[in-house]
Parts: sequence; C-alpha cells; structure tokens
Amino acid sequence: MNAKERIHAILNCQPHDRLGWDFNDPNYKDILMAEGPSLERPEAKGFEDWGCYEELMKHVPDFRGEVRMDPYGNILGRLDGKTKGECVHGALEDDWALLDSYRFPVFDAEKYALKLKRHNYREDERYVLGSAVSVFSVLRDVRLISNALMDTIEEPENVNDFLERLHAFTLPILDVMAENGVNGYIIYDDWGTQISPFISPRSFGSIFQPAYARLADACHARGLDLIVHSCGCVYPLVEMLVEAGVNGFQFDQPELTGSRVWAGEFGTRAAFYCPVDIQKVLVTGDRAFIEKTALDMCEVFRAHGGNLICKDYPTYNDINVAEEWARWAMDVIVASSDM
Repeated sequence: MNAKERIHAILNCQPHDRLGWDFNDPNYKDILMAEGPSLERPEAKGFEDWGCYEELMKHVPDFRGEVRMDPYGNILGRLDGKTKGECVHGALEDDWALLDSYRFPVFDAEKYALKLKRHNYREDERYVLGSAVSVFSVLRDVRLISNALMDTIEEPENVNDFLERLHAFTLPILDVMAENGVNGYIIYDDWGTQISPFISPRSFGSIFQPAYARLADACHARGLDLIVHSCGCVYPLVEMLVEAGVNGFQFDQPELTGSRVWAGEFGTRAAFYCPVDIQKVLVTGDRAFIEKTALDMCEVFRAHGGNLICKDYPTYNDINVAEEWARWAMDVIVASSDM
C-alpha cells in the first residue's frame, strides 16, 4: 500500500496497513501539500505588502500598525511587524447591501492548471492535499467576526446568500485540482474558544451544516476527500460535520476534548489528522508525558478503526516547542503505527 492509497483509505474509514504520517522529517511523510492558486484583486495592486497606506488607513483611522489588502478586499493589520495579520476592516463590514456589487477574487483556471501540471502530482506516490477557499473564515473576515456572529441571528438570509456565492466561486478551483492530481481538500475554519464553539449548535446546524454539505458533495463528486481544520472546543459541532460528509478533522489540540472521545465516538466514521496536543502536551517538554500521550493516542485510535493521521505542527518555534520534544512523539508514533 503506497502513501496515497493509505491516506485515502484512512480518510474513508477503509482497511489500511498502518497509521498515516505527515511529519516534518521527509522520511516519515505520506502527504504532500499542493501548490495553491493565485487569487488576485485589481484594487489590491500596490497594497499587497505591509505598509502605512493613506488610502487604506482612512478605513481604520484608530489603528496604529501596518496594513495591507487581501484578495477578498479586506484590510489586514498587524502590530510591531509581527504575525500574519488579522482583519481590521472587512470588505462587507459596513453594510450587507454591498454584497450585490461585491466581487470575489480573480481566479485564472488555465494559469493554475499549468502550475499544477508542472508538479506532476498524479505520478507522486504521496497523497496530495490542496487548500484554497474556506467557509467560515472568509465570511468572518469580509463581515468582521463580531458582525458575522451577530449575522447568524439577525441576518441569516444574507449569510446564506454569501455562502452560496462563495461556494460557486470555489467550484472552478476544485475542478482544476481534481483534474491535475490533487487527492484531497483541506479548509481552515476556526470555530471554537477554549470552552465552546462561537455559535450555538442550533445556528450552526441551520446555516453552516448545509454549506459544509455542499462543499463535501462537490469534493466527493470530483474524487476529492474533505478535511476541516479548527482550533478550540468544537465537540458539539463534529457530529453535524460528519453527517455533512466531512472525511477528516485536523485538530492541533486533540486533548482539549480527548483522543478517547474522538476515537470512541467518531473513529469509525471519520479520520483525525492531528499532532500530539500542542497546548497541553508538547509544550510541557516532559518527555515521559509526551511519549505516553503519543502512545495512548495511537492505541486508542487503533482500537477504533485506526483512522488516524499523525502529524507535526508546521512551525514549532511559534509555539515555544523544541524540535527535540516533537521528535520524541514522532519516534513513539512511528514505532507504534502498524495495524
């Protein structure tokens, strides 16, 4: 069983030979991230890099950092030259009436297809995972998160309208990926605080579950698996996402809810794509604790179908975790992966 076959089998809860791996060490890597599409916006030209642009700053007069414009027309801001920035002014923040004239980024399908063809992904034995357009994260920025959350109660029709337009914008990107050797699609939508989701399960079920179901159906119709990333406590939403057709969940904090819960309740119906918990475990630097948690995670998922892809966090320096600590976890997982 090669890596591509293994990861596809795990994501579809089918028999496989061992747990999946996606570690920073290339010797233990079943997954290859595909090059993403270039999304462009004519009016963002000249504002792509961080700076103090008078034309952008007039929208955020009280902000004292650097700004830039993203392809969706949002203004991002950062302080002291740090971080990738956060949205400080959304393209649709001022009024939903702007939606009628709103334009999504420019996507050149032919140009993207040529870019993917150069990589010859179809011939790679690894599983190729693509990413481009998410669901909640795009809404969160164009409306600004405070408005977006209120909109789920006060403006659900406008939210649904926007999500349907966003879905239509996503389809040509999925087409190009599927036609050029990409095997799966991952989206990054943070849904939780440390103790609960941002919105009630009832609101999520009425507004967002259908949006994820549309995306899952579109992915599956093109032969793509769908993985959803989220930080925070999202346990109350996962059953709805499984019902929507999501194949896998990428959680960096699996012990916030607990690997035993994820494996016991969902392990035979969905896959989990996780590092050893970055917040409660790796950050301690306690070798015995890290190794025990890594082994326990492998064993509990193996006992419930083995649908686990073990991974590294991509940038350990950002979370004050030494590479050596992560290697302790990887070594235990590699030694404990056989089914």
